[in-house]
Amino acid sequence: MTTTARSVCDPNCHANPKCGLEATLDEGRIIAVEPARYPAPGFENRIGLMGRSRLEYQYHSERLRKPLKRVGERGEGRWEEISWEKAVALFVDNQRRIAEKWGPKSILFHQISGAYGLLTRGAPLRYAALTGASAVRASGIDYGVGKGLEAMFAVPAATFFKSGGHALSDASNSKLTIIWGGNPAVTRSVDHVALKEAQRGGTELVCIDPVLSETARFCDQWISPRPGSDGALALAMARVIVSEARFDADFLAQHTNMPFLIERESGRVLRDGDLPDGEGDAPLVWCAEANAPAPIEKAVRAELDAAHTITLTNGRTLEIASAFNLFSALIEPYTPEHAASVTTVEAKTIVDLARRYANAAPGAIRIGYGVDRWYNADLTARAIASLATLCGYIGVPGGGVSLVAGARSVPVRGSRFYAPEGRRAEFLSMMEADQAVLEDTPFPIRMECISLGNPYNQVKPNRNRVLAEYVSKLEFIVVIDHFMTDTAKQADLVLPACTLFERTDVVVDEFVQLQQRLVEPEGEARSDFDIFKALAEAWGIGEYFEGTPGAYIDEMLNVDSPLLADVDYARLEREKVVHPWPEQEPFFGFSDRTFLTPSGRIEVYKESLVEHGAELPTYREPVEASPENPLFKRFPLVLLSSHSRYRIHSTFANLETVQRREPEPVVRIHPDDADARGISDGQIVELHNDRGHVHIRCVIDDRMRPGCVLVREGHWIDQFIEGDPYGLTHDHYSPTTENYAHYDVLVEMRSATNAT
Repeated sequence: MTTTARSVCDPNCHANPKCGLEATLDEGRIIAVEPARYPAPGFENRIGLMGRSRLEYQYHSERLRKPLKRVGERGEGRWEEISWEKAVALFVDNQRRIAEKWGPKSILFHQISGAYGLLTRGAPLRYAALTGASAVRASGIDYGVGKGLEAMFAVPAATFFKSGGHALSDASNSKLTIIWGGNPAVTRSVDHVALKEAQRGGTELVCIDPVLSETARFCDQWISPRPGSDGALALAMARVIVSEARFDADFLAQHTNMPFLIERESGRVLRDGDLPDGEGDAPLVWCAEANAPAPIEKAVRAELDAAHTITLTNGRTLEIASAFNLFSALIEPYTPEHAASVTTVEAKTIVDLARRYANAAPGAIRIGYGVDRWYNADLTARAIASLATLCGYIGVPGGGVSLVAGARSVPVRGSRFYAPEGRRAEFLSMMEADQAVLEDTPFPIRMECISLGNPYNQVKPNRNRVLAEYVSKLEFIVVIDHFMTDTAKQADLVLPACTLFERTDVVVDEFVQLQQRLVEPEGEARSDFDIFKALAEAWGIGEYFEGTPGAYIDEMLNVDSPLLADVDYARLEREKVVHPWPEQEPFFGFSDRTFLTPSGRIEVYKESLVEHGAELPTYREPVEASPENPLFKRFPLVLLSSHSRYRIHSTFANLETVQRREPEPVVRIHPDDADARGISDGQIVELHNDRGHVHIRCVIDDRMRPGCVLVREGHWIDQFIEGDPYGLTHDHYSPTTENYAHYDVLVEMRSATNAT
């Protein structure tokens, strides 16, 4: 007799909500997976190929089923099966040894984004906190746009701007929506239908992308800028809006720091205490009625465009200007004609789009991760967001700027689990952690425990350096996973983890969904919670893991919020999924026009970034992928590495279901570029630069932009003929992004038979 039970798929796909799965079971085995129901309308038949692939994933012949200890050289592939008792002892003995030698923070816990259950993600952080270890926080990839938007709106980059953006369903309230550097038809397959529905209802869709993507093909207009030049395009649009007075002056005066007075020489925001009779720290604006500087709260009417000379308390004479005046000076050189020379987008197209956007009232912008993976991604994001700010489209239905999409989140307290008694791991950005391994600063790291990710595949840049220098500096590497990934192959100890069908957890976004244990674990696999519980017991801190998963879930749900007043684990066991929101209207951020920035306003001008020359969203050429780079003569192709429709990064890449649709990795190139190199369709070619090379089959594709090549990211290393594309990327990063620039890369292509 068959039965059905509900769970939830929780990979890093940014779907909101995560897709509920209804599993059909027969004698303790899952035999089918279908979309589950939700207690709210609009989420019917919500499942993608990856959700449907969970059945094959669950019973894959290559699932890790027992702990494995390395017995050969790292990467050699020689392993010995050991008991969990020996595996736990091996882990703890090495952790103690390394902690005694290098300090407890020299052990790094690196959980990436392979699952979003609160217990699964929180267990390594809880253990790290209790043992005084360090941990990697969100950063390193897909973080640049978030950092830029955080600078303006104070929404933490780690949230990927969800609370500041607009739900995709809000697109129907927009007259014009710009999809900038994103391909939601592929990356948000279960959600992007809302864009098509809005389009059918009259919303104009514009896609800005170098490549004629799946999304660009259904939009009303496709604009193809030179890769990495998006900031120049945004500043040129801003110039049109400002020069033609199409901006919302009242919004700028009331809700942004555009009226604030800035000392030109130092870039410092002037404050009340700078005036002869002033006191306090309130920012100064130019009061039009008094024709003099005044604290923002006392000015009768703040002059938006101000430039004056004043005398301070100490007698100094200063040249001052409003932030709006400085912003106007910044964008002045970005005439449509100049921007056309930088971006290759026609001047008329730039002017027309700027006017249509300003006249849309409201218009929306949805930024994708194609804009993110560049050295100056934060500056680009701020330039793009300034368009929505200029037009006053923040905090209104159908408007806003989103990082793909916005969403409300149930206010659980995950820190109650991962930070017991207020104790936290020593958090490092991915770049800081890499530096700690390679350079021993700010402290040495000598052991790494990796879960929920495959960073030695495509996440860490400059893969050849990672294997040659990073891995070799680590004395002990542990990987917790379902499969022998390219990262696991470099480990000293590999621990088999439970899948979502084999563990108890809770997944929280707009809904609260129970991830319940439906079947017994394959082999000796254990949940991440149980793995770290065993480690804690061996370390002597087992009391911190003695509660049940349900008890810890209750602890995280027990918050002072009416939304969760009657939501607990017992209710989740009964209902499996809860939607606690009373209203059903599409979510949009900043509906109350409240901003948690230091000034309480949208901060287009950032005094804290003066030292980096980034106080305004200045355009800067890509750090590598620029015609101005001398390397461009040798490597004139920009390597893009977009997402696949069939995988989440490297997850699912080893499934037959996926490999039937993507039999092998390919590199796509425009016909003109192929002809110039004597390359034919289907030929095996070599992509190369000074850091690495890859042999790969070539596909000639007229949807590509000349000067670019594209390889879908996430393939496993052994799926390439020779080498890999991840070794082509560099590890440069801007101090203001905390983001590696995986797209800001130059390569050249030649026939593999001619490679030397």
